[in-house]
Amino acid sequence: MKTIKDTNYSFEHTKLRMKERYAMSITRDEYDLLCKKVRTKNDVRLIKEEKQDGDIQYVYDLQFTYKGKIRVVWSKERNCITTVLPVN
Repeated sequence: MKTIKDTNYSFEHTKLRMKERYAMSITRDEYDLLCKKVRTKNDVRLIKEEKQDGDIQYVYDLQFTYKGKIRVVWSKERNCITTVLPVN
C-alpha cells in the first residue's frame, strides 16, 4: 500500500523530526501556524530552493514561537511544511 503524502502525513513527519532534531514537541495548531507563516512569507528567511521530482522545495529559517529558530522544508506541491532540518 502506497503512503499518501498529504498534510496529515507531513505534520506527523515534522512532529517526529522536531523531537529528534530540536528536542521539542509541536501541536497541530502550531504546525498550522508555521505553515501559514511560510505561506504568507511572514518573518521567514529563504535559505535555498531546489527542484525535486515534480515539486519545488524551499528551505526557510523562522522563529518557532519563543522556543527558538528552526529550519523548515516547504513543498510547493503540497503547500505545507514537510519536515525540519537542523540549523547549523
